[in-house]
Amino acid sequence: MTGNSRDYRTITDHLRRLYQRQPFARSGIAHPVIVHYPEPAQIYDVDSLLEQTLPRPETRDFAIYDYGYLHNLQNSKPALYNGATFTLKEIRQNPLRLRGSIGSYFDMLATCAALERELRHAAAKGWLRAPARLAYHRLAPPPEALRYGRKRSAAIGIGTLTVFNDNGVYKAILARRSAATAFDSGLFHVLPAMMFGPTTAGFADAREWSLKHQILREVLEEMFNLPEQRQADRWDYFYEHPALRHLLRLMETGAAQLCATGVIVNLLTLRPEVGTLLLIHDPDWYTRIRAADSDMPFAIADETEAESIVTAPIRSDEDFLAHFPANLHLQMPAQATATMWLGIDLARREIEQSSYTSAKAMR
Repeated sequence: MTGNSRDYRTITDHLRRLYQRQPFARSGIAHPVIVHYPEPAQIYDVDSLLEQTLPRPETRDFAIYDYGYLHNLQNSKPALYNGATFTLKEIRQNPLRLRGSIGSYFDMLATCAALERELRHAAAKGWLRAPARLAYHRLAPPPEALRYGRKRSAAIGIGTLTVFNDNGVYKAILARRSAATAFDSGLFHVLPAMMFGPTTAGFADAREWSLKHQILREVLEEMFNLPEQRQADRWDYFYEHPALRHLLRLMETGAAQLCATGVIVNLLTLRPEVGTLLLIHDPDWYTRIRAADSDMPFAIADETEAESIVTAPIRSDEDFLAHFPANLHLQMPAQATATMWLGIDLARREIEQSSYTSAKAMR
């Protein structure tokens, strides 16, 4: 769902006043998200962002439920699947942690995605009225809504900026979401990006309450076209994939890193997104996945538009943005913009300290 710069500023300013929080900003542009930053030690342990208490099914007691919006999506995108999601119960600080519940994808669409649709529609009409959001906040006041997931199904998302070493030049991967996605279709996003949720029936294995586990599976699905399994018999059904075995070896030796960059709350949807960075220092990784005879060839999934992959050098903001249309933030979900910049900044710091960095990598 794209817009123009005026509407983007109008919406962001409106949400700034409503929630009394300073939005994330980059290069003078404020974005309608806030960021909770991890403690330094948590950066290198993504699962430290999760409470150890396992999620239980949330109470389906919602302040609003946009049946019309949900039915329109179901009719226009009949392949939508009402999968289980891990949802926000509470954001805790010092250290930063998420406490979760279990909800459903359709409940998220009707209670959270609908809030963004309403606000963007109102801004496009030039009259910023959002009665559903006001009705929601009568039962969950704005300050409370930023900390707790009450009265909505605030499905937790994960966005992973993948940065890799291409013969000494570090590049980030972005791609456009395809029409197969329920929302954000046609928008640039980090790769991979995902809903956080179990794949086993009834959340049969507690080990699925793991950000690292989910990210590794989505790397395979979105970058190596691993078939998605719904109601999987085994929680670890994908661990023998050659691309994952290779990536885990790189991570064990320090040739690749998986890092946490923050918990981003999208003020448009009132959903949290865990921002992460997959940083691959080994230059042979990209050569191997692009080889014609590769045993682990790069291949995108249906959620990504064919031929939309962009790999852009991150040595400077200007070099990176030069590979995209002007006003890239208007063609990205707000939380993806924050995930992208947080990931780029952390990648630059890690590259400077890495023994794998070549002398020309950041020139």
